[in-house]
Amino acid sequence: MLEYICKKKGKNLKLECNAELDTINFQVAKITQRKEARSGKRKMKIIQVPYAVFNIEELKRKLVSPRTKNKIKYKKILNAFYKYFDILENGFVVFKERYVQIIIDKLENHEELQREIDKILKELTGT
Repeated sequence: MLEYICKKKGKNLKLECNAELDTINFQVAKITQRKEARSGKRKMKIIQVPYAVFNIEELKRKLVSPRTKNKIKYKKILNAFYKYFDILENGFVVFKERYVQIIIDKLENHEELQREIDKILKELTGT
């Protein structure tokens, strides 16, 4: 999807190791709910494009469970997931075009890009 949107915008940017992406520390990073992964410290500031790896069925189950106290959070997470990602028939999760478009549009301004990423990350974490 990243390459498709870049091509539509006339940008020659591919999701691979290259000098342009290295100079802006551009990475695609998955979001995990595992405590061990969230507690690690970063040595340098990196722009990370969140990639959600959620158990959608579990989130849906929590929404209807009488034992779940914070249903609003799970609803926000699901809404954000469906806003930014598609699940293919084979179960793979891919970026929606609108998500990639946000990234591509802000790629030239690192501060703006980081603000957009932070906004999306908040949505995907239900905060």
